[in-house]
Parts: sequence; C-alpha cells; structure tokens
Amino acid sequence: MQAGQQRIAGLDVLRGFAAVAVMLHHHGQYYDVLYPGREPLSVDLGPGHFGVELFFIISGFVILMTIERRKLVREFAVSRLARLMPAFLIALVLATAIRFLWPVPVLDTPTLPQFLANLTMAPSLFGQADMDLPYWTLTYELVFYIGMGTILSLSLVPRIEWLGLLAVAVSCLFILTNDVRQHHRTSILLLIYYSNFFLIGICLYRIHARQARWITWLALAFAIGITALGGGERSFDTPGIVYLPLTLAFTGLVCLAISRHGQWLAWPPLIFVGKISYPLYLVHVVLGFAIIRWSIALGWSTVAGLVAAGIACLVVATLVHYLVELPGGRWVRAALGSRARMAVPVPVGSSLDQAER
Repeated sequence: MQAGQQRIAGLDVLRGFAAVAVMLHHHGQYYDVLYPGREPLSVDLGPGHFGVELFFIISGFVILMTIERRKLVREFAVSRLARLMPAFLIALVLATAIRFLWPVPVLDTPTLPQFLANLTMAPSLFGQADMDLPYWTLTYELVFYIGMGTILSLSLVPRIEWLGLLAVAVSCLFILTNDVRQHHRTSILLLIYYSNFFLIGICLYRIHARQARWITWLALAFAIGITALGGGERSFDTPGIVYLPLTLAFTGLVCLAISRHGQWLAWPPLIFVGKISYPLYLVHVVLGFAIIRWSIALGWSTVAGLVAAGIACLVVATLVHYLVELPGGRWVRAALGSRARMAVPVPVGSSLDQAER
C-alpha cells in the first residue's frame, strides 16, 4: 500500500479475530491446564493459540509496508515505539499490580528485577520470566523489528526475500541439529519456528504492492511449505499435518483481507475489535484470570465466568486504547518524530504512520 492510502480494514478485522482467539484459548482452555478444578467447557477452545501465527504474518506485511514509507531507521524506530510502548507500559503496570495483590501459582508475586527486565519487552533474554503469558510474542516481534531496522540501515530492503529465505533456512538447520529447548535465547534471536510467518507477510506485501518477483513466490512457497515439519513448543508441538493446512488458511485469509474483497470483512464492530486488539492482547490473561477466579469463588458457571472475563477485558482494552494508546502514540511521535523532521526535510503531503501491529 502506497503512502496516502487508507489503512486496510480487513487486516484490522483479522487482528481482532486473532486477539479474541488467543483470549478464548487462555480463558476457556489454558486456565484449566494451569488451575484444574472448574467445570470444563463442552467446546475445546485450545486452537485459539494459533492466533499468534496469524499475528506474525500480519506483522511481516505491515512492517515492510512501514519501512517502505518511512525510509529512515529513526523514523521506523519512532513509529514502532509510538505504536507499542504506551499501551505496553500501562498493561505491564496493571499486570504487576494484579500479580502483587493476588499472587497465584504460575503468576505469583513479581520481583523488581523481573519488572525491570520486562520493560525491555525481552525479559527472557535477561533470564527473567515474562510478567504475563502473552508477552513472549513481544520479544519475537522486537527481534524482528531490530532485524528489519538493520536491513533498512544497510539498504538491503530490495533483497529482503533472499534474507528471509536465509533466516528460514537457518531456522530449519537449527531445529534439525539442536535441541531448541536447551538453546532458548539463541532460538529467540534466530526467530526459530516463526521467521517463516514473518516472511509470509513480507511476501504478501510484495504481491499486494505489485512488487513481486520470482524470488517472492519462491520465498512464499518455502515459508509455507516448511510448516509441514510441524510447530515448536509454543505451538504445543503441532504436527505438520495440522500446521501446514492452518498456515495455508491464514495466508488465504490475509490475501482476502488485503484484496478488494476485504471490504466484506469491514463490519464496524469487527473493525473496532481490531483497533483495540493490541491492548486486548496485552491485558487479557492476568486480568481475565483474576476475574475467572473471582467468578468461581462466587459459584458462577464456567460460561458466566468466561463472559464476565471477556467483557471486562474488552472494556479495559477500550479504555487503554483511547486514554493511553492513541494519545501516548501521538505524544511519542511529537516528542521524538519532530527531531527526525528537523534533521531530514519531510515532503509536503506525506502521510502519518498506519498505526498497525
């Protein structure tokens, strides 16, 4: 998508679906794994965790689009900082407060070193646990952003498909020759199991922007095809017979969302959920788990507890979006972006960053 065009509503909708799917997985299935005892649901919501893979595909698409619009590393860094940090900081404070006031196993009382490490969005690289369960994906996103910023600084964006293929090939080699669980930090830095999903998004952007070459199609086919090897620990070691069709389906959904037919998805309530998807993703576990525990103590049914947790998370996510995410992003862009504009002239009529994850 070229500068000046409207944001892609279909991607907002898919982002909302992904966030809600992950929330339902945690509230409806993974809660019972961590804290058995309540009446289980008759429907298995476990597959909702695959929303993460969809997030990564969308991220690959959006980040390449952002880089092509920003051109400078500083502008790219400011756009990512404005997009991610305001909502993350308030969510981190909220998660820390809830865990401090109502500690439970797995999400017990946090420590100061853990909190400080989480401020970096990459606590696992410093030997600390994530403050909230979904935060592990932010570390992968951060590594991806740094990689893309490096590619931009070295003027290697025209060769990005080749670099993506190299990253995926290294990932495959690492999986075949190492125990990924024993090399946790290295696996994160190499985006093991997930570099291919970012590459799928990158290739889809090239196709959407009519910049596709033969290497684009080769990279896309390879990135999809290697999911036949199956997923890793974070995807619960999903076998390839499931992972490959799922990846094909996600790729097809993104293609639909970015096509002219994507307007079929653009129902305002779905777009709204997409807009608050990032804060919803950040707050739903610690907050939702606290409400589910409260509902169980009151003798509510499992379904009632899920509904209460979901509504509360949507409300809090909405408040964070309007009171923190949007004004915070504007403040960061005004405070840091103005320095970049002072250093480099900005063409008249250039568009603002599409605030997308």
